[in-house]
Amino acid sequence: MLGPPRLFVALGPDWGRHPSSLGHLMRAVARTEPVVWVNSIAQRSPRLTLQDTRRVAQKCWAGLQSRTDTAGDGVVVVHPRVLPYHQYAIVRKLNGRLLGRQLKPVFAHNRPQSLVVVSSNPAAIALIEYLQPDLSCYFCMDDYAMMSDSDARSIEICEELMLRRADCVFATSQRLCALKNGGRFTAIHLPHGVDAGHFEAPPPAPDVISRLPRPIIGFHGIVGSRVDIDLIERIAVSFPKASIVTLGKVEVNLSLLRRHSNFHAFDVVTYEDLPRWIQAFDIGLVAYRHDRHTQSVNPLKLLEYLALGIPVVADDVPELKLHCAHIITAKSHDSYLAAVAGLIARYPFSDDERAERRSYVRMHTWERRAERFLTVCDDLGGSRRERGETMVSQHGSHA
Repeated sequence: MLGPPRLFVALGPDWGRHPSSLGHLMRAVARTEPVVWVNSIAQRSPRLTLQDTRRVAQKCWAGLQSRTDTAGDGVVVVHPRVLPYHQYAIVRKLNGRLLGRQLKPVFAHNRPQSLVVVSSNPAAIALIEYLQPDLSCYFCMDDYAMMSDSDARSIEICEELMLRRADCVFATSQRLCALKNGGRFTAIHLPHGVDAGHFEAPPPAPDVISRLPRPIIGFHGIVGSRVDIDLIERIAVSFPKASIVTLGKVEVNLSLLRRHSNFHAFDVVTYEDLPRWIQAFDIGLVAYRHDRHTQSVNPLKLLEYLALGIPVVADDVPELKLHCAHIITAKSHDSYLAAVAGLIARYPFSDDERAERRSYVRMHTWERRAERFLTVCDDLGGSRRERGETMVSQHGSHA
C-alpha cells in the first residue's frame, strides 16, 4: 500500500522550546500533510561557557536516547545525534549519514511517495546532500551570520552550499529575499504569520503584571544585543507614571534600566502562557538598534501584539512597511518618544480600535502562510516531475 504522497522533514530549533517561524509554519502544514521535525543541530560551534556546556549535555543526552516523539499536534519529533563544527566537509558528510540513519525508521513507517526537506538552519545541507530529497527548501528567518552570538564562518560556508543546492528559498523579509537569492531561483517572500486563535480569548493576566500602574508599555521577546536599551531607558524616564516592562530571556546587562522604579523585567514564559501575559500591555514596543542586522528582521512579536488589539510603536524597520497602516513607526528616539506620548494621550483605547487590529491580523495567519508555502511546493514538485518525465521520454528509462 502506498504511503502519504508527500512527507515534510523540517529542521529548526528544538520543538516547543522557543517557537520559531518555521515551527509555526510546520504546525499549520501538519494539519493536512505529515511532518517530521528534527530538533536543533546547532548553528554554531559550542564555546567553553557554562550555558553552552549545559546545552551540549542536554543535546547529548537527548541524542543518546535515540528516540522519536509525537507532539500533540501530530508532528513526529526526532532528537538528532550530530557533531558541531559544520564548516568542515568531513563533519558534514558524517552528520548527513548519522541523520539519515536516524530517520530511516520514520521513513519506513510513513513510506512517502516523495520527500520534501525544509530547514531554517543552513547546516542542514548535510542531510539534503545525503538524502537527495525530491524537493529541498531553505527557510531563511534572519541574516544568521550577522547575529552577535553566531559562528559566522560556519554559517557562511553552509549557507553558500545551501543556496547552491536548494530548490527554493523562502525568506521572511524582502531584504533577506534580496540577500539570499540562489543561482537558480529568486527567493520567495513568505513573511511571518500569527496564530490568531491562540491570542483571541486569553485567561486573565497574572496579578504580578496586571496590578502595575497604567499604562503598561511592554516589549516581549529576547532582550539581547539587537534591542535598543538606551531607547527603553528614555521611555522609562519620559513617562515615570507608566510601567515599562520586558518579558523574555535577558541576554544583556539591564542595570541601566533597573535604576528606574517604573521598570519591571519578567522572565520568559511558555508560548501557551504568552497571550495572558502580553494582554496586560497597553502599548507594545518593537525597539531595535539601527544596524545592518536589524534591517533584515521581521519581528514575530508585531502580529502577536496586534492579535490582542494592542497598539504598536516600532522602529523604522523596512519589513514593517507591510503593516504601516496599523502601527506607528519612528525613525529616531525623539520621534519614537513622541509616538508613545501621542498614544498615552489617547489612553484608554476604544474597543473598536482593538477590534480593528484583531481583524487585520486574520489576513496574516499561519494557515494562510502555509497555503502559500504548499502552493509553491506543489508548483516546484510538478515542474520537477515534468522535467523528469521529459528526460525519460527522450533518453529512455534506466530500467
